[in-house]
Amino acid sequence: MQIKTIAVYKKEEEIKKITNKLREYKFRDFKKTGHFEFSILEKATDEKLLIETFPKFNLIKTIELRENPNGQQYYGFNYELKDKTFVVIVLALDKIPPWIINGYHKNRDYKKFEKQLRKNYAKRFI
Repeated sequence: MQIKTIAVYKKEEEIKKITNKLREYKFRDFKKTGHFEFSILEKATDEKLLIETFPKFNLIKTIELRENPNGQQYYGFNYELKDKTFVVIVLALDKIPPWIINGYHKNRDYKKFEKQLRKNYAKRFI
């Protein structure tokens, strides 16, 4: 399944517009997909880290808007942690309740990740 990146939001005001939709939710409010459950196991991600990180919107450095071949759009929230690694939480916000599609901790320097994003999607940065 080919997934398209439509936009990468970097500007603070754009990030706030999107995260304002999330402020009423707690992590446990999201419907967990099978892919999320599998990803947690596959990537050996501590779900507690995701739960703790989710409401820290000030740590979000970029948000990727993606679309799958079926036309479903979802957001990938990229949080930079204090140790410079990052957490990705992927949500479908057009569902009620919203779905959590994926979530994982990447033990990689966030700045290098963003540099790669810019290289691949420079024209989509907003």
